[in-house]
Amino acid sequence: MSVEFGGMGSMVVTMKAAAVTTGGIAGMDGNDTVRNANGGVAPVGVVLNKRNNHAAVQIRGYVRVKYSGSPAPVLGWNRLVTDGAGGLRPEQTGETGRACLVVNLNTEEKTMGLFL
Repeated sequence: MSVEFGGMGSMVVTMKAAAVTTGGIAGMDGNDTVRNANGGVAPVGVVLNKRNNHAAVQIRGYVRVKYSGSPAPVLGWNRLVTDGAGGLRPEQTGETGRACLVVNLNTEEKTMGLFL
């Protein structure tokens, strides 16, 4: 038997988009508008697609993303913030991260599977 998390509790919304990259981490840029997230902020979600001035952003459910930082995220609950390079990292003192459940870590590729 295999394990599959795709589609579990997913929620995708359409938002106005400034500069976003498909597959990147979205951060707020203004009313109803997202952009590629700067480092050290709570992630809004993952950009699934961009068309013209709008983006489909997954704000809940299972995603695979890059990670960085030391210490690295751990399996289980983590408070994560954006790393400014398209991935996530554990929050540091003075930052307010988003609680995410990490269920898979690939330390060679520096990727993780998590629930937003």
